Parts: sequence; C-alpha cells; structure tokens
Amino acid sequence: MPRQSQQIDGEVSRADDKAPGAPRALKQERSAGTREKLLIAATQLIAEKGYAAVSTPVVAERAQVSRGALQYHFPTRDDLLFAIRRRIADLIGGNISLEKLLSRPVEARVSDIVDEYWRFMGSDDYVAALEIRLYERYNAKLHHLLVEDLRAVTIARDHDWVRIFADATAATETIVKTRRFMLDVLRGFALRRIEEGPATAFDWEIVQLKAMLTRELLGQK
Repeated sequence: MPRQSQQIDGEVSRADDKAPGAPRALKQERSAGTREKLLIAATQLIAEKGYAAVSTPVVAERAQVSRGALQYHFPTRDDLLFAIRRRIADLIGGNISLEKLLSRPVEARVSDIVDEYWRFMGSDDYVAALEIRLYERYNAKLHHLLVEDLRAVTIARDHDWVRIFADATAATETIVKTRRFMLDVLRGFALRRIEEGPATAFDWEIVQLKAMLTRELLGQK
C-alpha cells in the first residue's frame, strides 16, 4: 500500500513517521530543517532589501512555512536577527579543514584561508551580516547579545589561527593580529563591492593581502 503523506510547512510528513517507536530524532531533524529554511530566507531578504524587509509575514512566505512555525523558532524579530548573524559567523571559514591546512606550507595555508574567507565575505550572505551590524548599533539589547556571543567566537577562531600557524616565526600576539587584520581588509573589500557592484574584482588586492600576511607570519621584511 502506498504511503499517505501530507504537506506541512513545505515539508512532507508520512504516516509511517507517527508509528510507535519512530525515532524522536526525525521530528528534531524536521524542526532544524524548518529553522534553517527561515534563516536562509531572512538572510536573502536582508541582502536583497535591507533589514527593514525582515517582517514575520514576508520571511514566512519566502521560506514557505507558517507564521506559527516562524514564531515558534524566533519569538521576536531580534531573535531572528541574532540567529542570522550567529549563523553567518559560523559559516565564515566553516569549510576550512585544520588537519589539511597543517600539512601545507605557511604560504599555502595563508592562501587557502584568505580564499575561503573571501568566498563568503564577498557573498550576499555577508551583505546581510553588514546590514544587521548597522542596525544593531541602535538596538542596545541586540548589540549586547551579539557582542558577547561574537566575542566568544572570535576568541575560539584566534586559538585556531595560533594552532594553524604554530610553526610560524611570528609571536603569538602577532599571529592573532594578522587574523584580525585579514578580517578588517576583507570587510573593506566587501563594503567596496556593495558600493561599486558585484562585478568589482579584487584579484590584485587579494594577492597583495596574502603576501603581506605571509611576510608577517614568517617575520620577513
């Protein structure tokens, strides 16, 4: 007999899933999937139209879920903005494998990291992150939450960076500073791309940034 199914918030629910003993993880997986759809939809809207476009009806419609599902995952607009910004922070550099990097020369490590960071920071998702950053300056509660949360992310990434370049000749403090410098430079490129358009190329600038970071890490003049 064919399985009976029904559409719930854009996802298929089968009668088999409700059978006794069905894994609770299945419901959790669906819930996580709905949450991710909402975050992706809201991020796209912010990148396209600015943070002002993030309203419950518009986000729910873009994600093809009910307003109730959105309110379940994100009771307030600030909850949604916080989750978007946190997700973006996790995605930046998220495809970097520490084990793979450690097997490569310092110059190659720098190149891989810069390319991976720019791949994301030059994207529309990062435009959404900048939009939220501009908005939360005037929202004391959201600003405080983001500052505290992202500080922990920054510290963890700094530790990773020190581990990645443990064999470099630069002091630990300098190694951390090279990471912060890279982020500041790439953030500037992202802002310039917003001003000049997505076709703006940064090939020359990226090459110079990689060379500068490599020199600093290796203590070269």
